[in-house]
Amino acid sequence: MNEIMPEPMTPELAARNRRIILVVAAVFVAMCVAIIIWSRVVTQESRAQARVTDAALRSVAWSILCYASSNDGAFPTSDAALMAGAAAAASMPPAGKPWPSTQESALGGLAPTPLAEAVKTVGITWGATPDVVPNLNTKGSPSTFGAVEAVNGWFAEYARDRMRSGASTGERSPSK
Repeated sequence: MNEIMPEPMTPELAARNRRIILVVAAVFVAMCVAIIIWSRVVTQESRAQARVTDAALRSVAWSILCYASSNDGAFPTSDAALMAGAAAAASMPPAGKPWPSTQESALGGLAPTPLAEAVKTVGITWGATPDVVPNLNTKGSPSTFGAVEAVNGWFAEYARDRMRSGASTGERSPSK
């Protein structure tokens, strides 16, 4: 058999290989640290934006619930109707139901957003008539898990409750 034996590694070649391995390892570790730092910055910015969006969602939802409560269960049908009605809304939604009964509970610990600013932040699909429940969305902005579903759920439960109470008294739902 004819075998070719590799040449033994010289000390200079071994030292050069160790340096190359150390440089590659150092670059790998530096890249990992940079990716971790970058991901934390991105995550923190996204969470901050989600808090702003959630505060706007909850502020608009609270205003819509107050509007409906002040208008015998009729929901607003436009931004202008909400803005005009929110200033005049005197009553709060009934307590003890599956929606918040105070603004503090509606906001869930977030700072309230002025309604004019919140309406610009949040996407609102208005119903054609006051008995149609509006639908809120985030316009693609980040939001915490379940916030959109929660506020839209408040409206659905409020409308169901109004229908149940109207059915028990023989009234029809309002259509102002």
